[in-house]
Amino acid sequence: MTVSFYNFAFLVNTQKPHISLFDKSYSESNSKNYKVYIELSNSGLKHIVFDTQNSSFIGFEAYRFADIYNDYSLVEPLKNIITNNPFYKNEFKNINIAIVNNRSTLIPNAVFKADKLASFHHFNFSKQEEDIFFSDQLINLSAHNVYSIPDFITDAFNKLQNVNFKHFSSALIESALIHSQKEKTLSAIHVHVLPTSFQIIAIKNQQLELYNSFNYQSSEDFIYYLLFVLDQLNINNEEASIILTGEVEKNSVIYTMLYKYIKTLNYGNRPENLKFSYIFEETPRHSHQALFNQFLCE
Repeated sequence: MTVSFYNFAFLVNTQKPHISLFDKSYSESNSKNYKVYIELSNSGLKHIVFDTQNSSFIGFEAYRFADIYNDYSLVEPLKNIITNNPFYKNEFKNINIAIVNNRSTLIPNAVFKADKLASFHHFNFSKQEEDIFFSDQLINLSAHNVYSIPDFITDAFNKLQNVNFKHFSSALIESALIHSQKEKTLSAIHVHVLPTSFQIIAIKNQQLELYNSFNYQSSEDFIYYLLFVLDQLNINNEEASIILTGEVEKNSVIYTMLYKYIKTLNYGNRPENLKFSYIFEETPRHSHQALFNQFLCE
């Protein structure tokens, strides 16, 4: 059910989910006991349903987007989904929306001030009139993740109740740090792959050494940026050990290119302390890592 990145550009967005899976226990009458986690990117939207009564994920839907050239072009397909999918007519315990973009920056708690989000953000990014600023307080790192979301994106969710916004990198960073602490690894490189971007998280001595996000158009772009980061970290690519998550399979061009340069590739896994419905049995366990780990940022 996963889609290789090289076919992604040819898919037409119909605003109907290409994946729709619900456990037989799912009931609209019980929606107030469900938490919904959404991941929104230029490639698509996906959401999962978490049943708080039995601590289990029981629903999953995914939409593909095509011809998205900027953030504003997300508005029409996003509004169509929210308006036309009966799922969004329900009242949920809360709806947590993780935004995928590369406009986030980590600010140490020692200097963080909630009323200075715009100033922190402008250290690394240009001013945009439509920006609204947010921050996520990280649990396993003494820092806040400061980021921006265009107002026309937040406005698209206005009709929904109990909405919280997050940056999807917060869940990736938290899960990488937890994995390092659990496995007692001294160093690890986590690479999360999306159809048009990927994220690198470097852990050293169980501490965050680096987080960065790169856009790519080809597998050559992908490997160039990855090898560049490894070089900057003084890591020999032939000795590097990489943990892969996201939309990358062993039969994909990306994986083949990676294996050419990186000999030790391992797939990540889902959170071990939560339950998953039988509907996820055919879904690769390393996929949707940021989506499943959003609960770590609550």
